[in-house]
Amino acid sequence: MRLRDWMEALPQRLKPLLPPDLQGFRWSARPWLVQVYYRDPAFHYEVWHLGERRGRIEVGLHFESRDPARNRAMLMTVCAHIWEIRAQLGPYVEAEPWDRGWAKVFETHPLTSLDEDSLERFAQRLARWIQTLEPLLGDPPRRTGGRRQDASKT
Repeated sequence: MRLRDWMEALPQRLKPLLPPDLQGFRWSARPWLVQVYYRDPAFHYEVWHLGERRGRIEVGLHFESRDPARNRAMLMTVCAHIWEIRAQLGPYVEAEPWDRGWAKVFETHPLTSLDEDSLERFAQRLARWIQTLEPLLGDPPRRTGGRRQDASKT
């Protein structure tokens, strides 16, 4: 399966894996990643193909607001629960400040074949991330649903 097709198929595979109150996400895709969000697109879950050279795929929650203080505050909210998060998601979850004043909570996985099996595994993994982290982020998600314009086409 082509990378772009795999990324664009992920949200449809994800939706039925989530409880009804979390199925109303919005998403956008580029050829190498997909972002899923509920409120502000700057705060999104991401599955990112890091490239053949790195040989990894990242799954995480990114805080990419233009306001570094907001990003730090969101990171601190999550970090206050890092042991509970690791108990749910595993010991390899990391949390850190990142480029441009951004921050992220993430894990990486070895690059695998982009096929139906890996699509299902990563959709299940992302569903588990969302179900673990959304309750920590405050207000319940709004039911926006759907897709915004693909960022790679603007």
